[in-house]
Parts: sequence; structure tokens; C-alpha cells
Amino acid sequence: MPMIDTIETIETTIRYIRNRRCRDGGYCFYRLNEPNVADTYYALTSLQMLNALPEDDRKTISFLHTFQNQDGGFSNVYVGYRAITSLIILGERPQRDPTGWILSSLRPPSDDIRPIESSSCFFQAYLLTDLCRYLTIPITGNIRETIINTILRNVHHEGGFGSPSATLADTSYALSILENLGYHDTSTRSRLFIHRCEDPEFGFLAMPGMYPPYLEDIHAGLCASSLLGERPAFLRSCEVFIMKCFHENGGYVRSVFGGSATLEHTYHALDAMRMITIIRNEHAKRRSDTGSVV
Repeated sequence: MPMIDTIETIETTIRYIRNRRCRDGGYCFYRLNEPNVADTYYALTSLQMLNALPEDDRKTISFLHTFQNQDGGFSNVYVGYRAITSLIILGERPQRDPTGWILSSLRPPSDDIRPIESSSCFFQAYLLTDLCRYLTIPITGNIRETIINTILRNVHHEGGFGSPSATLADTSYALSILENLGYHDTSTRSRLFIHRCEDPEFGFLAMPGMYPPYLEDIHAGLCASSLLGERPAFLRSCEVFIMKCFHENGGYVRSVFGGSATLEHTYHALDAMRMITIIRNEHAKRRSDTGSVV
């Protein structure tokens, strides 16, 4: 469970998520009976982190199955990823094998296939390689090497990844893809870029010197740091940022300056808190193993 301020906060967040479940089993953050696969994914992932998943939720499972086509594919990668991973969270699998669709959709990152749901050219490859990891689908041969080489060509001189400029989000996606493909980035340049994105007040920035940061930037910084085995310099600032994004209705907003709570922002907050807890525990264990006083 993510480290959150109080038990009351956790219960309020669980109630916020559950109140956004629609009659047919899907979820919608604005509480109309207009469920969508994205909000359903964010809701289920968040409930899983809070140990509050519904038991034997057949309506939600049936809702998720409606997104798969007869040939095993989905309308797009974004929908397919959310539907498949949501089913996995509920202990289910797609009704038809999606392997062929996943592998045929897997291409090297390019601005030409930048999805409308993301400003990152790495987003689609990240989702697909993550699906392969979830479903234990091997990625071998030319496609693996081509994707790795394409990503490595997109590293900037300062160490970050992205097109046209290096960003913390793109760097997090790129490192995740490399990790999913079994390629471990051992260069110091990526670490240096992440350190340049650190900020003593907020924890992380989207790019060095770019203010203000948003919740997804904190999430990306923690993810990238975790992938490289780095402990963020301003972990407490990250935690404070997330807590300031808590809304009285139990959800989380995108910015410390206010806004509307959504299931997506709530997912980013909870997952960021989860990573903070893991980083702290690993650091404490290393100090304990070396005989230091924690």
C-alpha cells in the first residue's frame, strides 16, 4: 500500500474511486454513466495499490471484454493496453489471444506514430513492450535490436531522451522500454539528466528549469530514478508535492495550485507514493546491511 498521510485519507480515496463506478462495471471520473477504458484502468490500478479491489467483479470484466475485436486486436494500442492490463489486475485474460496484434503493432518509436493520447513518441512502444512483459511474449530478433538502436539514437548530449527535446517523461518511457527489452542503460548521462531535473522545492521538473511541474512529472522522475537504481535527492519534496495535490473529495489534482481531481491524477499520486515507499525501504535496507544507523 502506498504511504499516505492517514488511514482516513486512504478510506476517502477508496470511496472517491468506488463512487465513480458506472452501472455496467466501467468507471468514469466525472460520475456520469459514460464509462471508458482509461478511467477503468486508473481506477482498478489504484484500488489494487490500496488493497481494495472488488471481488469477482463480472460486470467490469464483461465491460473490458467488449473492447477486443474478433481477430484479437483492439481499436488502438492505448485501448488495448488499458483493457488487457485491467483484465490481468482482475485475474482474467483477453478472450482471444492478442499476441499477433501486439507484435504486429510493435514498431520503433517515431514521430509518425505519436499517439494522440500522448506527447511522447516513445509512448506506444512503452505500452506494447509493457504488454509483452505482462503476457510473457518474447521480443527477439531484428525488431528488438531496431527498437533499442532507435531509442539510443534519441538520447541527447545532456543524457535525456526525447524528440525534439529531452524531457523527464520521455526519459522515463525510454528507460522503461529498454528495461522491458532486457537492455540495461549503464551510461552516466541518463543519471546526470535526471539529477538536473531535480528541484529542492517540488522534487522534480519536466525539464531542467521548467516551472511549474505537474504530478506526472513527479511520477516520471521517481520512475526513471527507480529504473536506474538512484535515490532522488529531494524525496521528501516529492512526497509533500503529492500530498498538496490531495483533494477533499478523496481524489488528487494535477498541480499544487489546484484543479479538478481525476482518476488519472489519483493513479499518478498513488503510484508515486508507492515508489517513494519502495525507494525508502531499499535505502534503509542498504544502510542496515552496511551496519549504518538508519
